[in-house]
Order: sequence, then structure tokens, then C-alpha cells
Amino acid sequence: MIPVLSRAQMRAFDKHAIHQCHVPGVVLMENAGRGAADVISAIIQARTAGLPGHAARPAPHPAAPLQAPARTLWPATLPSSGPSGGGGPRTGSVPPPPNGRRDVEDARAARVRSFPVRHVPSPGQPATYPLNARVAVACGAGNNGGDGFVVARHLLARGAEVQVFLAAPSEKVTGDSRINHDAYVDLGGALIELPPGASLAPLEAALAEADIVVDALFGTGLDRPIEGHLADVIGVLNTATCLCIALDVPSGLDADSGAPLGAAVQADETVTFGHLKIGLLTPEGARLAGNVHVVDLGVPDRPILAQVGHVAEVIRKETIGAYLRPRETSVYKHQAGNVLVIAGSSGKLGAALLTARAAMRTGAGLVTICTWADAAPAMESRVVELMTTAIDPARIEASLDGALAGRRAVAIGPGFGLDERARAAVDHVVLGWDGLKVVDADALTHFVGRPEALATARGSLVLTPHSGELGRLLGRSSRAIEEDRFGAVREAVALTRATVLLKGARTVIALPDGRMFICMAGNPALATAGSGDVLTGMIAALLCSMEPSAAASAGVLIHALAGDVWRAQTGSDRGLLASEIAELVPGLIAALAAGVDPVPA
Repeated sequence: MIPVLSRAQMRAFDKHAIHQCHVPGVVLMENAGRGAADVISAIIQARTAGLPGHAARPAPHPAAPLQAPARTLWPATLPSSGPSGGGGPRTGSVPPPPNGRRDVEDARAARVRSFPVRHVPSPGQPATYPLNARVAVACGAGNNGGDGFVVARHLLARGAEVQVFLAAPSEKVTGDSRINHDAYVDLGGALIELPPGASLAPLEAALAEADIVVDALFGTGLDRPIEGHLADVIGVLNTATCLCIALDVPSGLDADSGAPLGAAVQADETVTFGHLKIGLLTPEGARLAGNVHVVDLGVPDRPILAQVGHVAEVIRKETIGAYLRPRETSVYKHQAGNVLVIAGSSGKLGAALLTARAAMRTGAGLVTICTWADAAPAMESRVVELMTTAIDPARIEASLDGALAGRRAVAIGPGFGLDERARAAVDHVVLGWDGLKVVDADALTHFVGRPEALATARGSLVLTPHSGELGRLLGRSSRAIEEDRFGAVREAVALTRATVLLKGARTVIALPDGRMFICMAGNPALATAGSGDVLTGMIAALLCSMEPSAAASAGVLIHALAGDVWRAQTGSDRGLLASEIAELVPGLIAALAAGVDPVPA
């Protein structure tokens, strides 16, 4: 299990560790900061070695140029900004390196020679010391800033050139954060205060020379928009060309919804503490966080999670592999899975074909396309392994009852139509048939204005909307759904009592029992016409051998991994055809069942 926690649950986790388990808060902060320093050290090592995927971020857009200083200011003793206070280092500043490339290289070599050799190389060592990097750390006055001071101290101890920029008066730093502030300063660390009203030129100058900037302004506790001075600080961080690493969550990101609260840091990497935060797993949260690393807090999780709970789980490959049991040698096609695909209409036959073929590729032994009588002849000329049956518009219910007889699962909706006859057919199957149903596309749209009707359905439902379809069901815009994906999917489950799968980057699956699962696999190549139809067919096939929650989770992960395998093979994030997704499914099932990671490292 990979648990995902809300803001309140993470607060409760820390509180329980401190008050019930007697782990001091300053110890938790130390463990978090040291873990982050380990991750950053490993990133520095990879960048130094020139490994792929560790280049600096692209230069900012020409519309927002960064004014580079006229001379090297790293890590120079910077002048005070005047009577307002901030701008000058509090202590520990060192002079800038000599002018000239050769002199800089000589100074670096001298630092390496003089660095105390106390780190014995071992497999667990994250990097070779001294670290060859210039690191700026932007700290706030709260606990996230305290984490930043711990990170700065450890990087300083490992030989990196470090400067901390405090976006508040030093007097505002209290508690555990103050302890780590004082430790960093008293050990000779360079600190520059940038309180409200102070010029941000020192920060801009440092970032022009830095290799990495660490965002330690705000953590998970933020619940209000960032404005004014702190928004300006974030603006400077976002225009920097160096790598940006956020601590816990990017500053300005709502840890629950994943929406930016006013200004938000655009990080390249995020080191989060203890557990994943749910806001990091939305499309917008993932965009702002970049690559996410989780470091532990030095406390056993099980007893604390038993008390505070978790809001969701990440779908694991190992879990899905365990669902994919080998078949008995005596299995025959009806046992393998008998799926009916009620889909397609004149001009929209492709959706039905994609759904049905995906069901076959996912292991269904028998798949029949049930479509309208006027579309059936064209369908029959395009299928080989699939069977077809027609719906007589004059005998809709009787036609459907005949087609449904003996089926294990039904996929309904792709390209089926939005007219009155389609509505009658959808109501008869979705609400009246006592079986396993995947409801998608047009079938979902027929319940706009009456989503509560789905709660009266016989059998089991798996609903597979994208944000636009779910928005129509809930009476709001697609943008509103994306701003609070988890709240929206929970609301949909409450209304429909169904398993609801909200498609998109970081697909979410919510169950009637309150559990929620999130898929972290997949990439933009899956944003292609018919991709959702393929997923619908896959889940229908998996329903023949799994519980709805398992079938939905397995279908989503395998579908996402198909996109990842295709990107690994082609190197592209576009151009994938929906039919190609289904072709990759058998190999993915085999790999997961064997416990093999199907995505090349």
C-alpha cells in the first residue's frame, strides 16, 4: 500500500508522533530535512556526472527576462538594502570567487583539497563530497522554512556553497524552526533577510549564479492565496533558470485540491515528507511539483496511520499483478469472459470497434457488439473475431433482453447516440439489467440532470467520465471539476452509489465504501481519440474475473502503462493511436503477472 494523506491527516500524523509517540517535533523536522538533503545530494551528483534527465530548467520566456547582475555575487557579501533592514547577510558570508574562469576552477579545486574527508564511501551514500553546487534556499518563517534551514545546514556540511534567503524578519521565526535557524547561522551559514519592503535584487543575483534553488516558503499548512511580497518572491523563483526543488509541496499549492492559491512555485522536483499529499496527485499539482520524492520521518508508519487514516492509495503494479492469476488449462471462451458492447451508431462505429477489440485484447473470450439495426450491416463488414447483434428500434427492450442473456459484463455508451431511442435503451440496461456494467460517454450524458437515478440501478456500475462528462452530471464546468477532482469524484459516488473513475492525468477511482485509488502512471500520448473507449472495453473484460474495484484499478493502470511503454519505445509523447493501446495489453498483463516492470528503466 502507498498511502496518500490529506492536509488534516498529515497534521494529525505529526501530532500523534509528537504527543502520543513522544517523538519531538524538532526530530521530525531534522529527519525531513536530512532526507531532503539526501535527495538533493543525489540530484547534484547526477547532474555533475551528466546523467540524462538532470539538466537545468529551460530559460524563462523572453517576456519576463531575468536581470543578471553586472558582477558575480555568489556567495558574495551583499550590501544592505537600507534602513528597512533586509538585504545583508546575517553571518557566515564568504567573499566571491576570484574573477576569471581559471581562477574559479582553481578555487573549486582548493575547496576539494581542503574539505575534511570524513564520509566513507558506501552503497547508501547519496553522493560524493564535497558537493559541487551552488544552492540558494528560500525560506519562510514557518515550519517549511525550518525544513529549509535543516536542508541548508546539511548541504553546507557536505561542501555545497549555500545561501539562505529568509522572506521575513528573523524575529518571526519561532519554535523548532528557530532552533534550526540558529543552528545554521551559528555554524557559519550565510543568511540574507528579505522582509516585506526589501529589494529582491540579492535573491535575483544569487539565482543567476545558482545551480539549484530550494523552495521552503510554504508547506502543507497554506490555506489562503499568496499575495504581495511573498508572491513577488515566488515570481523571482519562477523566472530563475536553475533547477527548482520544493520541500513538501510547491509553495502556493493547495495540499488537498492541488489548485494553486494565487502565486505558486513551478518546481522541477518536490521532496515531500512522510507520505504523498493528495494535492500532488492532481494534473495541476503534478505539473507544479515535477518529479516527486517521498522521504520518511524516522517513525514507523503503521501504528500512526491506524489512528489518523489515509484519504487514498496509489495503485501499485505489484497489487495489480496479484489480480492477474494464470488461467486454468481447461478454461473455455465463456468462462474467459462474455462481454456485450452496446455502442456505436451511424457515423460512430469506430468507438464500438475500439471498445470491443480492447475487451478481446484484455482477455474476454467472447465479445459481441450490440448496435442499432441501421448501423449493424456496416459493422458486420468490419469485424472478424467479434460478433454483432442489432437493436430493433420498434422492439428496443426485447432486442436488448435477447442480447443481454448469458452475458457476464456490459460496456455501454461509446458512440451510442443521444436521441430518445438511445435514452430508452440506456435506461433499460443501466437501470434495469442486474449485472456488471461499465457506463461511459453517451450513456453517461443521458443522466445529465438526474444523476441520482443511477443510485437506483440494479447490479453494479462502474462510471468512467472525463472531467467534462462529470461536470455535466454534477451541473458544473469541467474547469470546476479539475479544480477539485477529489471532491467532485466523492460527490459523484455519493449521488450514484457507483464506482466512479475520473479519467485524466492522475486518474482517480472512488468506491462506494469510501476508498479512493490514484494512478500515477501514464503520459500525454494517451490524449488521443478513442483512448477512453479502449479503457471502457478493458474494464468490461476485467469485470468478468474481478471485483469492480479491482477491475477498475487494473484497467486504469494497464491502460496508463501502455502509454508509458509506447513512449519508451518511440521517445514521443504524441502520435499514439487508440488501437495501438489495446495491442500492448497482452504483453503488459504477462509482465505484471510475472512481477516484471514492463516500462524500461
